[in-house]
Amino acid sequence: MRKNSLRQAANRYFQLDNRGSYQEKKKRAYVIQKMIDDLFRIGDVPTSWQNMKSEHIQKLVGYWKRNHVKDATIMRYMTIIRNYLLSINCPIQNIDNKSLQLHRKILKPQRLKWQPNLWESFSEMTSRIIMALQTEFGLTFSEAIQIKPGIHIKEHKLSLTREITFNSVDRTIPFRNEIQKNVVSDLEKLTNRQSLVQFFGYKQVKLSWNHTLMAFDVPVKKSWRYLYAKQMYQYLLPILGNYQTCLILQDELGIKSRNTLWTYLHE
Repeated sequence: MRKNSLRQAANRYFQLDNRGSYQEKKKRAYVIQKMIDDLFRIGDVPTSWQNMKSEHIQKLVGYWKRNHVKDATIMRYMTIIRNYLLSINCPIQNIDNKSLQLHRKILKPQRLKWQPNLWESFSEMTSRIIMALQTEFGLTFSEAIQIKPGIHIKEHKLSLTREITFNSVDRTIPFRNEIQKNVVSDLEKLTNRQSLVQFFGYKQVKLSWNHTLMAFDVPVKKSWRYLYAKQMYQYLLPILGNYQTCLILQDELGIKSRNTLWTYLHE
């Protein structure tokens, strides 16, 4: 009888409630009917809405938690329930989220830390070389696919001309380790001393690149040259000190702003 009494009173209320869209009305009615049904299941139905106490709500929330209803869902239910109780002149104290120990989980975005040798995991050679040119030489994607072994690769350095650089300014990147030498050697062998975009065509290069990065769950549109800045900073700092190291990295990366370099070093 108590259950039916609450249900009938709620139905009369919702017949006269014209607020919001049809879906919003339907959702409000669903939550209140669920509230009544679950109070009946736990065996604690008040004689009327006006006799509803905070203890009823606390037991109801406890029942939902035991049935693995998420706090975020219960909080949405409680927003509707509190508004309904206020609308029928039945305010109840201590049924706010804090009193009911309801908390919305805030997921902190995890900063993904990529290593400079990420490219070594790639088996597809085009993508492998593009990534290596970005992380081992600080090139942009566009520069990496346009670099021509016969023109831009010298004996001890990369000599990038303004025709391919992102800022239309010549710059050089010296070879400092065997890994760099192996990367440019692989490029020469793969493309017969042509650029990647000349040898394979832009569409094929881009397709291979996107496919590889998605296969490794790696962001497709991200620039990876910051990894070069970070590893070269660590390498040069003990030798040259901070000021000189930053100047060299700005030259090799083709950037004028120290703020941009700072962003690279702290990404």
